[in-house]
Amino acid sequence: MIRTMLMLALLTLTGVAQAATIKTSENVNVLAARDAKMNALAKSITVNAGEQALIVRFEASANPGSSNESLGRVTSEAWLLTFSTPQNGAFTLSTDTPRTAQEARRAAEQPRFTLKDAQGDSVALNAKKVNIAQSSLMTDYSQYLPGGAVARPSTASTQEGKATLSQAQREFLKLNAADRKAFLRWALEL
Repeated sequence: MIRTMLMLALLTLTGVAQAATIKTSENVNVLAARDAKMNALAKSITVNAGEQALIVRFEASANPGSSNESLGRVTSEAWLLTFSTPQNGAFTLSTDTPRTAQEARRAAEQPRFTLKDAQGDSVALNAKKVNIAQSSLMTDYSQYLPGGAVARPSTASTQEGKATLSQAQREFLKLNAADRKAFLRWALEL
């Protein structure tokens, strides 16, 4: 009996230790991920060790220096990012932060994505523009990923039945100010 319990505990601990978490910056929008769990509200992705593939897009305010966002947002084409992750750790996927409207347009034309580990060291990252005939709200970006499993939504978003308003409010209130602002921009399509 004790042997069985120890074996179950060992399997549970090794399963937890073999996942890396990637936080994305405010101006990186993940459209699809291979073999990963995505949490859109927290802007994080949990991936297994080994070769990974993400389809991402650069997004920023059309006039980053202004608090008035009525000018809208600039977005890049979809990009396929491939890289390898170790068994565990924390990573950050980011792009340059534009400070002017001209920098935002330039960054949308040719975004430079970087992946760094918790110590700030760069992780090798291959980026390739994805040619999508027509991108819309209903586009299934997972079909543009190289072979493998497609991202599974996090367990928080796949609860039995429908999420209630109070559950959504609790999740929103867990976010920090920057993530709340990013969520509201996304929700209002600014």
